[in-house]
Formats: sequence, structure tokens, C-alpha cells
Amino acid sequence: MEKSHENEHPIKAFGWAARDTSGVLSPLNFSRRETGEKDVQFKVMYCGICHTDLHQIKNEWGITKYPIIPGHEIVGVVTEVGNKVDKFKIGDKIGVGYLVLTANGTHSDGTITHGGYSDLMVVNEHFIVRWPDNLPMEAAPLLCAGVTTYSPLRYYGLDKPGMHIGVVGLGGLGHMAVKFAKAFGTKVTVISTSLSKKDEAIERLGADSFLVSRDPEQMQAAGGSLDGIIDTVSAVHPIFPLLNLLKTNGKLVMVGAPEKPLEFPVFPLLSGRKLVGGSAIGGVKEIQEMVYFAEKHNITPDVEVVPMEYVNKAVERLKMEKSHENVEAFGWAARDTSGVLSPFNFSRRVTGEKDVQFKVMYCGICHSDLHQLKNEWSNSIYPMVPGHEVVGVVTEVGSKVEKFKIGDKVGVGCLVGSCRKCENCDNDLETYCRDLIMTYNGVYTDGIPTYGGYSDIMVTNEYVVHWPENLPMEAAPLLCAGITTYSPLRYFGLDKPGMHIGVVGLGGLGHKKEEAIDRLGADSFLVSRDPDQMQGAAGSLDGIIDTVSAIHPLLPLINLLKTNGKLVMVGAPAKPLELPVFPLLLGRKLVAGSAAGGMKETQEMIDFAAKHNITPDVEVVPMDYVNTALERLLKSDVKVTGEKDVQFKVMYCGICHSDLHQLKNEWGNSKYPMVPGHEVVGVVTEVGSKVEKFQVGDKVGVGCMVGSCRKCENCSVDLENYCPSQIPTYNGYSLDGTLTFGGYSDMMVSDEHFVVRWPENLSMDAAPLLCAGITTYSPLKYFGLDKPGMHIGVVGLGGLGHMVVKFAKAFGTKVTVISTSANKKQEAIERLGADSFLISRDPEQMKAAMNTLDGIIDTVSAVHPILPLLMLMKSHGKLVMVGAPEKPVELPVFPLLMGRKLVAGSCIGGMKETQEMLDFAAKHNITPDIEVVPMDYVNTALERLLKSDVKYRFVLDIGNTLNKK
Repeated sequence: MEKSHENEHPIKAFGWAARDTSGVLSPLNFSRRETGEKDVQFKVMYCGICHTDLHQIKNEWGITKYPIIPGHEIVGVVTEVGNKVDKFKIGDKIGVGYLVLTANGTHSDGTITHGGYSDLMVVNEHFIVRWPDNLPMEAAPLLCAGVTTYSPLRYYGLDKPGMHIGVVGLGGLGHMAVKFAKAFGTKVTVISTSLSKKDEAIERLGADSFLVSRDPEQMQAAGGSLDGIIDTVSAVHPIFPLLNLLKTNGKLVMVGAPEKPLEFPVFPLLSGRKLVGGSAIGGVKEIQEMVYFAEKHNITPDVEVVPMEYVNKAVERLKMEKSHENVEAFGWAARDTSGVLSPFNFSRRVTGEKDVQFKVMYCGICHSDLHQLKNEWSNSIYPMVPGHEVVGVVTEVGSKVEKFKIGDKVGVGCLVGSCRKCENCDNDLETYCRDLIMTYNGVYTDGIPTYGGYSDIMVTNEYVVHWPENLPMEAAPLLCAGITTYSPLRYFGLDKPGMHIGVVGLGGLGHKKEEAIDRLGADSFLVSRDPDQMQGAAGSLDGIIDTVSAIHPLLPLINLLKTNGKLVMVGAPAKPLELPVFPLLLGRKLVAGSAAGGMKETQEMIDFAAKHNITPDVEVVPMDYVNTALERLLKSDVKVTGEKDVQFKVMYCGICHSDLHQLKNEWGNSKYPMVPGHEVVGVVTEVGSKVEKFQVGDKVGVGCMVGSCRKCENCSVDLENYCPSQIPTYNGYSLDGTLTFGGYSDMMVSDEHFVVRWPENLSMDAAPLLCAGITTYSPLKYFGLDKPGMHIGVVGLGGLGHMVVKFAKAFGTKVTVISTSANKKQEAIERLGADSFLISRDPEQMKAAMNTLDGIIDTVSAVHPILPLLMLMKSHGKLVMVGAPEKPVELPVFPLLMGRKLVAGSCIGGMKETQEMLDFAAKHNITPDIEVVPMDYVNTALERLLKSDVKYRFVLDIGNTLNKK
């Protein structure tokens, strides 16, 4: 039996220790310090095995000190007390949790602390809790799992009867969260990847409902239903779907500690004022409170008591339970817009009860893959595994799958999910469902990207078709090219014998003629650039299937149609085509479109192809040829004023950074033509008959929105900015279906509810207050960062950042500006009045400022690390994001857990708060720093804004410089 090599203490002890990163535990003789005057020595009776022990014994966190005796869920009986101990006596039952540090820490004398996998312990009485007599001693995990879940429920106010709380994960922490939440009188929903845990959650633990996080219908139906969520999962997992489950102002609290940062989507925080916080165990006082609460409500963890020599087996079993449910997969993925593919290890979900898992045998390369890989449609999600023409062999089926069995040949096309309840889905037209989930480059409602068939295995729900035995598996392109052409022929009635059908897109030059007629069996061939041929065939076709994706003229094709002829587009040109209307009118012709087909029709097409021996012409290539194959493929080829409306002449309009994104469609939702501008100030010229708040001649402003539903929970509490039906000032749709146009214009018309009164003593060119102002004022107020004497950090000193400084100083707080640029220090302190300045890239400055800030307003829109910011905050500090990075930022969970800090978002403010902000700004003489420019300077201003060449906002002088000529 090994003996510890560290300095000897007077008390001999015995335990089980790990010596190295293997994590294997074996007996160890060591020593404890003698019982000091404030110490309690006790015989260890029970010690829980925590997931943390797994990480520590294998040095997975890189801080382990060997030999290590784990254990921080310890219950025992006092055997000796120091002469100044007041609270305990010999024979008392007591508990010790994480806070000595119990294991893998360092005593004040420099020796390593050893935990509860041992026979006795010596601990200062302050860190000991009294164990109630009627609480079983083997309920030791209360000292970690218990307080880890009890504490955030209490601290974040999720302990109010009637609240609806979600619990993610049903393991050691999760089951405790359920028990405490139910004892508090809340409604509880368990969220898990595993349907098999439903009965346990509801029938045994008393949860009220259960969500399978990978079931898109369940997750969508539960959207906006939870007041808070306790997330106990330690594996890397998506938090976007969890944020979608929260109501406005909901709280997602992390108590599990993923080994890597999570992808942190900022938009859901901004648009719902939701927060993401963390919590780690609790203080000794709270632990004692929790233990008594557990005793009172008969709350105990579910445990399996095992002998000491079983410890390694127990650790192995715990490790197996810890592993995140997934199926390892391998494919080729693109990481960026270069579109270059390379090997990629990833995971698929486990096979659910209605799922089919299959080995991929063949996958077609579609022209769509080219567009998606290079983000040419502005919606690509990286890393991307393409492929939606996938054929394989079933290797596993879920318990409720009826149509398929292991060994079946199957195919998956362009979709792997839909809502299953809309009119289109009811009519077997899933491909036209608004909630369609694409086979790749889509997102499940659990937030996991979909990965396609350039991979070894796939797992999908019932969006699978049977592959006929007599159909070659390499005919995979039938699943896209096949159904895309079969479906419109059937739907538009172009499948009648004797009809004359035109096909556009086998090549535009004469050298394709032989292939078309001799090999494919076409009856005739037209060269579209030969006017004589085209004129000679005019009025001869019943229908045309146009497969061309390039820009091309439609008039010659329409002229080929007979009266009542049909031109059906199945190619997707990147830009709109010119549509001549006269030929349609004079011949009652139609131009339509068609995209793939539903599942029923796809199966019908596959069976038809097998019956008629129809296969695509293919060249089969190996996987490592994919980039060459892609290269070769590329080479082939305003409204009237209503009764509640206010019309006003626009005098000034700010240029916001959002305008840049929208103008260039960088957020993928731009609608053209677009008139930007949502910081608009002007003078009323006309009011509707029922307008009560404004009259002609009033100065008014319009910010980021011009409409909302006015009846939802958010609207009812003056938070129209979080209304799901909010109508943006520009690039949105009015209730009448027309586009909204913004303030880069001479006049505007808006419902009076969405107009604010502009104070007389506030300069009208201070228009950016309507976006930058409210965006920074609102989070300071809502998150309680407006108290005099507080210390507030401001990240970024641009259009938003300089406004935070001004408002925070007006509230009476101390302000520190945090920037990457040292040359902004003088500006921040001498001109804007900040109290101090930190260069975020200076590690010494950042280290010296750790734990000094009560809160931080982060205005940066670029992707940037938030760990250094979290380290600047005191315990319970609040980091509020108001900038919107285009990609998720990495969210390190440990700093949230260890300081009960939170990360939240905020997006502008409601109409009431916007008016309050303007009145506050007028009272305190707060205006943005601006450069006023004429309207015809707008493009130059946008270019300079892109380069950050302005302090700090441009404002267009619309009233004096907008000339219609």
C-alpha cells in the first residue's frame, strides 16, 4: 500500500487516491493536520461521487495535483472539536461540501487538501453544516448537486409558486432541480435528448411535462412558455433552442460546466431581453438553508450506495452515463466561403423512436451544393456537410418505425423535416411547408445544424423513401433532379400522351443536338439563339420546363407556347428575370415555378423511374475527388395618412451601422428596393382624425419600429420592441402587405403610438438617440446598472459606446471604458468624462481590474472574446450585449458558475421607455456626437462608417438637402 510523499501531519488517515491521469484509484495512507482550535474532526460515513471527480482525477481541467483523494459531498460524525468551536460537539452529524477546497486544493500551510474518499477529515467549523437527524446520511450529494440546483432557483427568483421552470438534463443535477422546483410550487418541464427518460421524469420525479429536445414539433410548440431554465448539461450543446423556450425576460441559468465554450447567439437575448447566467454551488449559509429545506420537504437525491472498493467501477459507470448521446459520424465539410471541402468529424443524433439510421452508399453532387458552399445565397451555415441526393442501407430503426427495417435500401432528398400540420403538409406537399428543414444547411429546432450526405451515416425521421431493388443506388440524383422535373410535369398536367413539351437547358448550341435526339430520345431540337428556328416553332408547345439557372430571356420561350401554354421554371436564377406581360394576356399563357416534391410524390417518382428504367446520367467518383468534381461542375455550366396616423416632414435621419448590414443583405433578409433609416426626426404636417397626442407643427421622432400586435404580453407592458409581430421602420412589411420605407426620405407616415414627442430643448439633429440612445439607456435601467456609485464598464467607444458613457455618468455611476485602441483613452476620459480606461489587449491592465465592475454594457458588433470581460466583473455582475455579432460568440460557462455572473442581451426599448429616455436626455443635456452631412453625401458617409471614420454618428440633413431632382 502506497504512502503519501507530502509533509507529514500528526493524524494518520487512509483513503483512495489517483496517482496520475489514468484516474485509477487505489489505497493511500496519508496524514491530516491536527485538530486546531476552530477545527472539527469527524469520521466520514458517506461521500458522494460527483462528475467533477471524474474531471479532476484525470486532470481534464489541467489543474490536478497528484496524488488526489477526491470527494466533496461528505457526511460524517464528529469525533473531536477544537477548544474554540462553538457550533458542534462530539457525536453530531455534519456535512462538508466543496468549500475547503475539499479536494485538490492547497492548505494555508502549502499542503494539498484531500477529500472525502477517506476515513476521517479535519475542517474549520465555518465550512461545516449541521446534518438533520431525520435526513439520511447517504443523501450526501445534497452538498453539491443539491445546493448547485437549489441556489440558482433561489437567487434568480425562479422559486415562485406558479412559475414554469425548465430543467435540461435528467442526471445527478437535473433530478435534484426537478425535486427542488416542485417543492417550491412551480410547474416543471424536463428537457432531454432521450425520450426514454419521460416516464421517470413525470411518473417518479413529478415533473409536469417532458420535451424531447431533438423533436422540432415539441420544441416549437413550447416556444415562449418558460419563465426560467436550469441547464444541468456538462456536454457542449446548443443553447439557441433553450432561449427560444423562454418568455420575454426569461432566465437561462447554467449549472453544468461544458469543457468548451458554447456558441452564444446574441439575437434571442436582444429581442427578448433574456439572460444567460451561471451559478456554482452556494455559500455555507445557503447550504445549511438548503439542507433544512430538504429535510422539511423530504427531498433526497436518488443514490446507489456502493462499497469503497467498488469506486473505480462506479467511476466508469458514471463516465458512461456522462457521455453525450450521439452517434459519431465522418464526412467532408466546407468551413468558409472558399467552398473547399476537407474531412470532418462530427456527430449525429441517436436514433429516436421514429428515426431511421442508414449507411450512406452514394450521394449526388447538385448545383445547389456549389451555391451553398460558397454562400452565394447568403444563408450558409459553417461547417457545412452538403448533399441532398442520398442513398444508403438501413443499419438501425427506432422502436416505432413501421415502414423500414435493417437492410432496406433507402433514399433521402432535399428535406428532413416539416411542421406536419400545415395545409401543405396535410396535402403531402411538405416541400412547400414554411417550417421546412433542409437536409443540410438547415437547423433543427434543437439548434443543431443539419448535415447532408457527403458523410458515412445519416439519421432522419420518416422523411425517407424506399429505394427499389432494380434501381441502381448510384442513381441518387433522382432525389433532387428527378423529383424537381417529374413533379411539375405531373402537377401542371404536362404528362398527357400526345402533348408537345419543351425542355430548356440541355445546352444552347447545336453541338448538343445529337446527344438530345440520338441518345436521350428527344423528337426535335431548337437552338435558342437562332431566330429563324425559334420563329418557325412559335405556338407549337403545350408546355415548357425551364431548367436554366442563369439569367435568360423569357419572351422567346413564351412565344413558343400554344394558347393556354405553361412555362414552368425549375431553375433558380440569382436575379429577377424580365417578364413580358403582353404575350401572357394575348394567349392566356402562364409562367409558374415548382420546387422538388413532397414525400409521397418522391416515392411515386422513384417507383415510376424503376418501372420505366429511368436513371440519371452520372459519373461516379471517389470521395477525395469531391473538390475537383465541384470545379468541373462549376465550369459546365409610403401610405395615405389614416385616422390614427401622423404624417411628418423628415428633417434629420441618423445613419446607423444596421443600415450597412441591411443595405448589403448581410443578415440575409433584405427586401429591395430599400429606403433605410430608423433614427428619424421631423415636424408634423398632418394628423388623422383620431390622433390625440400630436398636432400639426409638433416636433416628433420615429425609431426602429412602426408597428406591433398591440395585444401580446410584451405589448401590454410597453415592450413593443419584443413583440413577435413587430414591424421595423424599414425593410419590413406593413399590415397592408407593402414594404416599410425608412427615414432617408422627405416624409413619413406612422401610427401615433409609434411616434415620440421631441423635446423643444433637444436639438433635432440628435436623431441617433432613437436607436443608439435607447439601445444603451434601456439596459442600464432594466438591469439595475443606473444606481449612483456603481462601477460600470463600457466595451467599445463608437456610436453606441459613447452614449453608454454619457448616460451612465448622468446616472451617477463610475465608468470605465474598455477598448482595443489606446488612442481612444484621451477621448474617453477628457471629453466624455469616463473615470478610467482599459486596453483590452493589455493583460496586465485587465488583470489589475479583475472583479471591479458591477456591470458591463458590451457595444461591440464584431465577434470577440467575452471571457476577459467576465473576469472584470464582481460576483453577481451583469454583462449585457447590445452589439449583435454576425456569428455566435464563445460563452465560457465556468466564470458564470463561479461568480454567479450573467450574460444577457437588450434590444432598443418600448415606446414608453423611448419617450422617457428622450426626456432624460433633454433634462441632462445628453446628445450624441454627430457629423451632419447632406443627403447626396450618403454613400460616402456609409463608406466612412464602414471604416469607422466618424465620431460617432452621421446624421443626414434631410430637410435642407434632399432634392427630388
